[in-house]
Amino acid sequence: MRDFLSNKYLQFILRLIIGAMFIYVAYNKFINPEEFAKAIKNYDMLPLQVINIMAIILPYIELFSGLFLILGIYKKGSSAIIGISLIVFIIALTTAFARGLNIDCGCGFSSLIQETASKNELVIRIFEDILMLLGIIIIYMFCDEKKIEAEEIKENQIIKGEI
Repeated sequence: MRDFLSNKYLQFILRLIIGAMFIYVAYNKFINPEEFAKAIKNYDMLPLQVINIMAIILPYIELFSGLFLILGIYKKGSSAIIGISLIVFIIALTTAFARGLNIDCGCGFSSLIQETASKNELVIRIFEDILMLLGIIIIYMFCDEKKIEAEEIKENQIIKGEI
């Protein structure tokens, strides 16, 4: 199983899919930051002073972490940032669902102008975020597995005097 999860092709596909999704949602938030700020406000979780800052900063975080993930730059760091973001999104969506809020998730998949979403749509978004979180955990845990294995082999060869 470890070999399958550390396979460079699986790793690349996961990085490409999740990175592209984060770039896509960042783009949608760049287009209409006012509506994204309203979507954040509708969660009733943050003080008003923080909402505009989040609406400005979050798309940049999503864009650069998605780009870095796809390009394989700082894989551990970008996957950690995306993982933390996904955990925050899952908590926000779950609390909105539990409180019975009919709001647009602000994810960028639905229209940012749409102010409400059905409870089914929130459940779908929670499920999607959980799947992406699982993918990010796989990337984080196994992205450098082959490199570490190669370094251990080289160290063993040095110790045995083969090199």
